[in-house]
Amino acid sequence: MACFRYHMTFIDEVAEPAVQVIRAKSCPPMPKTLPMPKDATKLHAMREQKQRALQVSKLQERSQLVSTGQAAPHEIGGLVRQAIPSLGSYGHPNICRRPCILMVKGTCQKGSDCGFCHQDHELRPPSFDKQQREFLKRLPAVTFMELILPYVREKVEASELPGAHQVLQLLKSEIIVRAVQAPVGNRVQRTPRRIRFVLERMSLSNLVSVICLTLPGVFPKLMANELKDLRETARILEA
Repeated sequence: MACFRYHMTFIDEVAEPAVQVIRAKSCPPMPKTLPMPKDATKLHAMREQKQRALQVSKLQERSQLVSTGQAAPHEIGGLVRQAIPSLGSYGHPNICRRPCILMVKGTCQKGSDCGFCHQDHELRPPSFDKQQREFLKRLPAVTFMELILPYVREKVEASELPGAHQVLQLLKSEIIVRAVQAPVGNRVQRTPRRIRFVLERMSLSNLVSVICLTLPGVFPKLMANELKDLRETARILEA
């Protein structure tokens, strides 16, 4: 573009300096889609299989209710919607989260978005009193883990979730590592009857919580992460 200036009563034309235009770089190539891991493929297949089985059972339930006259066809949808668990209900009863207090009292407004369990639980969940908690904390780490190991093994073996054995394997590995440094005389401990009674009623989620509250260090965080992964697996399979 040209411009003008006054100089010695003459009008001179002055050209503007050319502006160098830098072209934008081309877009980098799109990355290729990564292949799905084998474990993820297995979980996806199990999820589809379970969803198909759930759909068939729901259809059978609907037809049975309608045929017997217990519910009208337009009422079945409401029954199915009420059966959808909350976010904290996945893995019930072994690895679900604590029961929702609002659901126990009546109705939870969050519905399926609630982070607590909406399934049926005991009116009084198993827990230790102050004296029992102090007793467990006074135990050597190896003694405490050997005490709780049989109950964790029982819950893991009863679970059908893929990856549940990782929790048991992690606990057994930690016992082996710490047993090298533990005095032999302090490792023999008989479980009190009341503590044994509470442990027998606990779920796998409760047992991991007891480990996290009793033991110091990094190991409780590793157990909590394993439980978190199990809940995610349960959510994928049950969603």
